[in-house]
Amino acid sequence: MKAAVMTKPFSIVFQDLPRPEPGGHEVLVKVKAAGICGSDVHFYDGSNPYAQYPQIFGHELSGIIEKTGAQVKGRSPGERVVIEPAIPCGSCYPCRKGRMNACVNIDMIGSVRRGGFADYITVPETHVHPIPEQMDFATGALCEPFAIGAQAITRANIQSGETVVILGMGPIGLTILAQIKKRFQAVVIAVDPVRERLELAKSFGADTVIHPHEENAEHTVSKLTNGEGAGIVIEAAGIPATIEQSIYLAAAGGRIVIVGLTGEHVTVPGLLLTKKDIEIHGTKHSVNQFPDVIRFLHRNPQLAESFITEIMPFTKIEEALKKAKNHPDQVTKIILSY
Repeated sequence: MKAAVMTKPFSIVFQDLPRPEPGGHEVLVKVKAAGICGSDVHFYDGSNPYAQYPQIFGHELSGIIEKTGAQVKGRSPGERVVIEPAIPCGSCYPCRKGRMNACVNIDMIGSVRRGGFADYITVPETHVHPIPEQMDFATGALCEPFAIGAQAITRANIQSGETVVILGMGPIGLTILAQIKKRFQAVVIAVDPVRERLELAKSFGADTVIHPHEENAEHTVSKLTNGEGAGIVIEAAGIPATIEQSIYLAAAGGRIVIVGLTGEHVTVPGLLLTKKDIEIHGTKHSVNQFPDVIRFLHRNPQLAESFITEIMPFTKIEEALKKAKNHPDQVTKIILSY
């Protein structure tokens, strides 16, 4: 099989590798579509704190089951599936609590273990999910980032009538926005310094958009909420300054969910933590979100279509990574087709 091996930052080499064989409880999936994630871009430029080289990255995947292991009971060759990439150990403390997404021994497809920037991939049968015949593979590849967004929404515990601020309108921020507006009666304020992303946020249903270089986000949110602040703040930028800002934007008794990934240290105003009695939640991967997300995208095909910026051949993966890195104002999601 052909595989795009990242040997070091800014270096991708196509290699001919043996096609993997599925273990007893695994399935072999012929990859049909793969999304370029922000984390893949950071693997490419060397800034991802989880990066290991050489590696085959890629974790936003859809395809067709080619072969099943001897002990597989629930899946069959020919099934069209999406892949859930975070594989927990099942025995550590978070796993025992049902928080498998926080598994300390997570076997992550596309970082810890080989990913889907290759013709084939083996996956535990528990981590493939059938998709409807009417769903194209490019839409299927969106299920993973939408599941990340769905998990963040679960952590936020949004109530009807809530005001939600989302900091960062990159792909994950947009998945959160789109799902909130379809599922809840909530006011959503989108904040991003890229004007094109704010325009997209409007099309996805944002009630108000804020360009932080043109207006003071804290003043605007305070004004829009009669001085209370936002009941929910979701940080999806992964920038220390916006993580710190979330505490100022949140209402007393509010909740903050940190989705954005940063390897840098973050400082917080300690007094506000107690004065406001704020809840701060991290969120990582997802737990039991894929079935609902598949149904959500199946019911909203126009949303999926508007989310995809471009579909490029798998062989142009390096061009796709460069485009996603260098033109964030123009790229929401690039899908590789195989």
